[in-house]
Amino acid sequence: MTNPLLNPFILPPFSKIQYKHIMPAIIQILKNRQIIVEKILSQQINYNWDNMMYPIEEINDCLNKVFSLISHLNTVIDNPELREIYKQICALILQSDTWMLQNKKLYEAYLFLKEKNYALLDDIQKKYITKVLKNFKLSGIDLDKYEQEKYCKIVNRLSEIEIIYSNNLLDASMGWEKLVVKKKELSGISKNILTKIREKSNNKEGWVLTLNFPIYLSVLTCCNNSKLRKEIYLAYSTRASDQGPNAHQWDNSDIINEQLLLRYKLAKLLGFKSFADKSLVDKAAKKPKKVINFLYILLDKIYKKAKEEIAELKFFIKKKYGVHKLNPWDFAYYSQKQKKYLYKFKDEELRSYFPETIVLSGLFELINRLYGVTVIKRTNADVYHPDIVLFDILNKQKDLLGSFYIDIYARKNKCSGAWMNTCVNRMRKINGNIQKPVAYIICNFNHPDQNKPALLTHNEVIILFHEFGHCLHHILTTIDVPGVSGINGVPLDIIEFPSQFMENWCWEPEIISLISGHYKTGKPIPSNILNNLLKTKNYQKAIFILRQLEFSLFDINIHYNFHPQKNKNVLEILKNIRNRISILPYVKEDRFPNSFNHIFSGCYAAGYYSYLWASVLAADAYARFKEDGIFNKETGKSFLENILMRGSSEDFDNMFKRFRGHEPSIQSLLKQYEISL
Repeated sequence: MTNPLLNPFILPPFSKIQYKHIMPAIIQILKNRQIIVEKILSQQINYNWDNMMYPIEEINDCLNKVFSLISHLNTVIDNPELREIYKQICALILQSDTWMLQNKKLYEAYLFLKEKNYALLDDIQKKYITKVLKNFKLSGIDLDKYEQEKYCKIVNRLSEIEIIYSNNLLDASMGWEKLVVKKKELSGISKNILTKIREKSNNKEGWVLTLNFPIYLSVLTCCNNSKLRKEIYLAYSTRASDQGPNAHQWDNSDIINEQLLLRYKLAKLLGFKSFADKSLVDKAAKKPKKVINFLYILLDKIYKKAKEEIAELKFFIKKKYGVHKLNPWDFAYYSQKQKKYLYKFKDEELRSYFPETIVLSGLFELINRLYGVTVIKRTNADVYHPDIVLFDILNKQKDLLGSFYIDIYARKNKCSGAWMNTCVNRMRKINGNIQKPVAYIICNFNHPDQNKPALLTHNEVIILFHEFGHCLHHILTTIDVPGVSGINGVPLDIIEFPSQFMENWCWEPEIISLISGHYKTGKPIPSNILNNLLKTKNYQKAIFILRQLEFSLFDINIHYNFHPQKNKNVLEILKNIRNRISILPYVKEDRFPNSFNHIFSGCYAAGYYSYLWASVLAADAYARFKEDGIFNKETGKSFLENILMRGSSEDFDNMFKRFRGHEPSIQSLLKQYEISL
């Protein structure tokens, strides 16, 4: 049997892959990796980049390409068979990684490179060797055999339950639906959504509501039926918990408690005071107290403004609708009403002006102006679903820089949210050739109708720009060592910087004219609506930041202050934070931690603050474009050369200072959000 996953490839051979190929491929690659490492160590040679690093990096790249492919498919075409395969290969890879990072002979070989042949390495190679040696330390290389066994048990179990958490959340999200047979109960919801949820088969006739995010958000913001808004709000806010319509069915409560305990034990085993201390070793902020101080400084700056915003909303609904109490399921609905009252349009009304094709065309024109690169759609690409499109990015000489897949429509068995995943890393191969990077961009927007293209809200346009910022960071790199090229090795509190930076252009009139046009006539957004859209930029922005502060303080607190004998009730910790800072209404059934995928199944544990940290960088960097001109080619070139091209090949502080001329300042963020200093 020819296994397509064992043949060298750059672009995944989707059409050739069968599930039976996955496990044999992973087993063979891991076996080959162990053979290569043992062969290198058995020769006891004068280790250098060519005889040690190239062979290891080549086999690691092979493993990365296969695992990235399977990991991606597991999030976009979830099914029981693939879940089980993914769970098994995660365990195998973790076992192999631990074997390598607790291999003292291999560690000594890396030390030899640093201590004896360091002068032969270039700066990028030195940076990577330093990073690998730190990974050895964080993987327990200094522990005795008994402690290493404890380490292995902990990390294996953590890997296992993170997958369980994610699966529970996906199942809980897909496990709720409601058939509405009377259309009047859905008044206020756009025709676009009603058409998509209309059901006339499987003994159903009516409109089927699900927790698919575009549907959930449409009900919460537009539906005039308060009872229905409450029902879907409670279903969504109690997912994977002991509350709500599917209470205990996919409950993540015990998983959360076990995770926190294991993370605490892991940190202690490695000599850290807390898991937050361990996590922040690889982040720009470095220390939990620095993070907490940053969060409270920002809280102090925006809290008054946030209280004013919520007071204005309550005054509005009392005066306009005679409503004296703002329920949690009413917040988005009445905010949309207030927004329309203030700015004379609804978000849904702008969909007609943001067809996906024009948005993408304008986005590609923007990066051409900024960075001199061109995006070309590739025809006849091998893809895993008919909706997927592959694009290439070319430089001015028409040389290929990299490629990316776009998968932006919501569908069943696809994880909710939006993200960018790496597919292939840039790398100089042992034969001297440069392997070009490849990325995935995933969103969950409404699918096109039969007679019209996919139509986006302005907020969805912002989401797309955000993920494309990650994509550019991965693809425009010129670093040839995969461990520090693109987004690899970039501190988590820096990695959101290029993506949040990209969002700024969505508010520039010149760019809006590029990315918009009525899907039928091509006419631009009417000037009065455009002017009002621009005024919405900072609508309830302080409330938004306050919500992010709530998430960030919860995350850093449970990972910094957790102790198995005290401070271990996450709901109490969340309640205390909300009592101190929150101005939004909540219900006692709310189980937000049970669906906080970022920190309990993603990589953001003790790192959710990164979004706010990076927003300071993004605002300050964009301020230079506002000063120089948003299409200034020299400024674009500087951002490209100092930020996007460099990956994690040097300290970020130096990169940022070269671009901006000074250290990042919170003042730019506050100014951008029109919050008084």
